[in-house]
Amino acid sequence: MSLFDSADRGAGGGPVTFTVAELADRIKQVLSDAFGDELWVDGEIRNLSRARSGHVYFDLVEPDPDNGVGKQPEASVSVALFRFNRERVEDTLRRHGGMAMEDGMKVRIQGKLDFWPPGGRLQLYMSGIDPNFTLGELEAERLRLLEKLRDEGLLTKNQDVPLPVAPLRIGLVTSKGSAAHHDFCDELVNSGLAWEVLLADTPVQGTDAPPLVAAAIGAVGRAGVDVIAVVRGGGARTDLVAFDSEEVARAVANAPVPVVTGVGHEIDRTIIDEVAHEAQKTPTAAAVFIVTMARAHLEAAEQTWTGISDWATRLLVHSDQRLLALSQTTARTAEAHLHRADALLQGRATRFRDLAEIRTRHETRRIDNCAGAMRHRASTTILHGRRTLEQRTSAMTGHAQRIPRAAVKELDNLEGRVRLLDPRAILARGWSITRHSGKVVRDPATLAEGDDLVTTLAEGELHSTVSEDN
Repeated sequence: MSLFDSADRGAGGGPVTFTVAELADRIKQVLSDAFGDELWVDGEIRNLSRARSGHVYFDLVEPDPDNGVGKQPEASVSVALFRFNRERVEDTLRRHGGMAMEDGMKVRIQGKLDFWPPGGRLQLYMSGIDPNFTLGELEAERLRLLEKLRDEGLLTKNQDVPLPVAPLRIGLVTSKGSAAHHDFCDELVNSGLAWEVLLADTPVQGTDAPPLVAAAIGAVGRAGVDVIAVVRGGGARTDLVAFDSEEVARAVANAPVPVVTGVGHEIDRTIIDEVAHEAQKTPTAAAVFIVTMARAHLEAAEQTWTGISDWATRLLVHSDQRLLALSQTTARTAEAHLHRADALLQGRATRFRDLAEIRTRHETRRIDNCAGAMRHRASTTILHGRRTLEQRTSAMTGHAQRIPRAAVKELDNLEGRVRLLDPRAILARGWSITRHSGKVVRDPATLAEGDDLVTTLAEGELHSTVSEDN
């Protein structure tokens, strides 16, 4: 039977024409006939939002396995959970492990599929949820990931990294200011040891948490820490899904240093607990484990130093005893050697004294002989020198008398020559000297009419003037 009766057909059998309201009513009728009042749908929650009115809205999607997380889904339907149904749904989730709806959560929900005419949108009005489906999906995904990591050898990779002897530099991956952060750091402070904590602040819940937690683990691992601690407080099973993600598990397995986890409560165990070097029940327990490692190293070091001190003390006592015995033996031996050396020295001293006396007498005679010879030679030398001196004195006296006489004669000759060269002597013989402006006139051609001349004679001067006749 057709969905449209004959009254809806156009004139002459043409296309059917609806008003918008009529079309909306027909869509609602079709949906009701096809799906009934209630149906169950499973999918993944995305874009979840909580309105101030108390209503909850989200998209229930079928992820495209080829596109991956965060990509365009294969199919999507809008879901509305009104306040009067939300309280019942949330109570159901709390009674099954304290879960809460959030993005990325796989759910099986109950509701009525209807068309909302004012918005022109197909919408599923949620009224219930199957918590066992979500828990089962989480566990199934967890088991699949564990098997995959086991096949790749990643479950034990970080466990093969040796623990440091004194892990005092810690890379802490958690949400800054959280209870887990405070509990972990308080335990370190109370230990009284000198810690250096490099904090990588990151969300630990929500769809953005896995890549951020993985990046934080990689960052502190490259920073040269001794050990990495990944901690988070307790919560619902779905609150810990970030630590069941493959991305975070691989970051832990490939970390260059040991990873210690403290995620959730004592009953919780996540994927990263399986791949970490050490998995502790709580953040406090993780801190206690690291403190215990450091203290064990310090205690071992103290015991080693104590052992070294005791061994050194025993060695010193033994050496002191040996040294005392050796010194006593040395003293006795030295005393005996000294006695023998003294006797030997006394005998040699006597011989040296006798030899010295003999040698002294011999040398004394040699010195006396040399002194006599030297006195004779000195007398002869002095006598010869005296005769030579007398001869040279006589010769020098005669020579000294001759030198003044020769000098007087030479002086007389020089005096005569000086008198011959004196200009006054020349002038006395009738010569004269004529000067013009103080210069001797040698050539009349150098004079001009009217020049004043001074002529020097043997007795006085003549002044004249050059005339043209000259």
